Amino acid sequence: MKIVLIHGFNVRDGGANTIDRLAPYLIHAGHFCDMDEADYGWIGLLGVRLRKHAAVRRIAHAIQTADVIISHSNGANYETKALKLHDHHKERYTIIRLSPALNSKEPIPENVKRGTVFFSRSDFWVWLSGFLPAHPWGRQGQRGYNGTDPRIENRDFSDLISSHSDWFSDENIEFIAKEILLTLEQP
Repeated sequence: MKIVLIHGFNVRDGGANTIDRLAPYLIHAGHFCDMDEADYGWIGLLGVRLRKHAAVRRIAHAIQTADVIISHSNGANYETKALKLHDHHKERYTIIRLSPALNSKEPIPENVKRGTVFFSRSDFWVWLSGFLPAHPWGRQGQRGYNGTDPRIENRDFSDLISSHSDWFSDENIEFIAKEILLTLEQP
């Protein structure tokens, strides 16, 4: 399975200390893991809006041959936009979102065959992002997906994850990777 990893917006290391920490576990399980093609670089808060087109095009290119997309934070925002660019293609994707910075009822693109949202009620940053006026971010990473699409499953990790990027801490990374791999094994 080809897996593309998409990092959040406030990342200066291409995701090396966040979402890319999942790669060794995914590779060890026999998957091909693309950590670079969807790397859209560091962008500030204004860049989320002003530089989004280049980032979304880069991600859309990266996911063309993917089976699975795993995103964190703003990566889920850009993933959604990139998937919409592929709506007319026959590809169908599995998505896994870790603390997605998206509205809780954000519509799921048609080319998603199934998805899982890993969320934590203690995620302060996505909670705060819900207050940004006229901004694409919301509280899905704190509340889970609250729409009506049956393709999406929520997984509440509030008992384990205490902050926005705690998914990737030394204490949690192996467990979260195993949970992702178990999710990928589901039909």
